[in-house]
Amino acid sequence: AEARQRSRSPRSKEGGGSSIVPIIDIAALRGEDREAKLAVAREIGKACEDIGFFVVVNHGIPKDVVDRAWARTLAFFDLPLDAKRKEETDDEATYPYGYSALGAELLSRGKEVDAAKKSDAPAAAGDMKEMYQIGPKDPLAGMPPRRLPPAPSDFPEAFEAYYEHANGLAQRLLRAFALALGLDEDWFDSKMDRHISALRANNYPDQNGIVVPPGSIRCSAHTDYGTVTILKSGGPGLQVSKDKANPTWHDVPFVEDAFVINLGDLMRRWTNDRWSSTLHRVINPPEEKAASWGRRMAIAFFHNLNKDAVVEAIPSCVSDGQPALYDPIVAGEFLMLKHLASNGKADPDAHLRHRGGA
Repeated sequence: AEARQRSRSPRSKEGGGSSIVPIIDIAALRGEDREAKLAVAREIGKACEDIGFFVVVNHGIPKDVVDRAWARTLAFFDLPLDAKRKEETDDEATYPYGYSALGAELLSRGKEVDAAKKSDAPAAAGDMKEMYQIGPKDPLAGMPPRRLPPAPSDFPEAFEAYYEHANGLAQRLLRAFALALGLDEDWFDSKMDRHISALRANNYPDQNGIVVPPGSIRCSAHTDYGTVTILKSGGPGLQVSKDKANPTWHDVPFVEDAFVINLGDLMRRWTNDRWSSTLHRVINPPEEKAASWGRRMAIAFFHNLNKDAVVEAIPSCVSDGQPALYDPIVAGEFLMLKHLASNGKADPDAHLRHRGGA
């Protein structure tokens, strides 16, 4: 009861009311008190079953690490477009990182079949954001070496430091996931010691004075790829929906110095659909709030497993009444399917197809 009371104490800055997304104090995950860890793990497990989203406070990432990465990332996005485009990849299949210009990605392609392929409807406009992304530094991860921009001069160091701290938080969360699922606390450890996690910064420009293409929003509706996402948001606009058809959207609380946590499709698949990977989006500022919302930036750490990890239903998530829904899959292949689908280059539903093709 005490842990649950702690989890509800912070208030969201935008709106200040209740939300279907809980706020959880995870300070106990850094301690040695097993009962306190189990209490937090139960909170997290309930959130993962109910909505697949939660907000964490007392997470353990130093504020100066966040602030420095934030400031230098803003400075990178403020560079001239020509300078940023030098960081674009020339082949996403071999280097799925680097810079992506405004409107280059449409994440909803990875969740539903493009309507233009089924009818004469025009293709949807890209998302109203630009991005920069890096992958793992460890050569044992099996991913290409990082390509970091020469300017701003201290951006690479700040961005890489943030990556390492975010990965530490992800590891603490995965250990809490294990406890919530009735597993040994270190059950996931051997599957993420050569992880292929990615850190992405999204810059959503101020929409005052620009023409937004019809149907385009800051980030179209999608679910994430891997195990868990750790998001640092610079303002309101993030929404979630438990409904895939005719979704009802709910605001995610915006809490200063907190992180938004959500599950990816790989974790949904791994838990045999016991836990949720929830549809979410970032909306354009409402007309009456356009001036106050202005520019928005977010930094997301996408935690992924080892490239060669085989994912099959977690034993505690399988029963006579709920047999395994999915065939085993290699984590790296799963992630590439999702990445290519978000760019319209792969079947958007292949990664969550049930056994027997259903």
